[in-house]
This record gives sequence, structure tokens and C-alpha cells, in this order.
Amino acid sequence: MEKVLEELAKHPWDFIVFKTDKGFVMNVVFHASAMDYSRSFRLDENEARQGMEELKQLSKRIRKDYNSFKNREVTLVVR
Repeated sequence: MEKVLEELAKHPWDFIVFKTDKGFVMNVVFHASAMDYSRSFRLDENEARQGMEELKQLSKRIRKDYNSFKNREVTLVVR
């Protein structure tokens, strides 16, 4: 399990970007009809340090095209 070192960015009910002991991770909230759930995805440093608007767009792309980001998913959700 990854250890969170710092929270870099947060947009409630959308995403949180963390710096961990193994790199950078974005938790993205997926909205389902009955309940919401989150998934964690590995980011490179350039992605992790983008501005808020770029991070919002990235979280939207991940939700819209999950299969393109599936290979970057961290199996244990980082919290």
C-alpha cells in the first residue's frame, strides 16, 4: 500500500491528487446511479502539477474513457 506524503490538489466529488512514496496518484470519483466510488490512477509529475482546470479535464477524460487509463490504475485505492 502506498503512503500518502502530501495532498497536491482537490476538487470535491471529482478528484484528489496525492504525492505518495511511490509517485503521484489521482483518485477520481465515478458517479453511479446508486452510489459513487473512486479509483486511483498513476500520474507523471507533469500531470500531477497541472493547474486546477487541467486536472478537472483530466478527471473527466478518465471517467469518459476509462479503458484508455486502465493500465495506469492503482489496484488499491490510495487514501
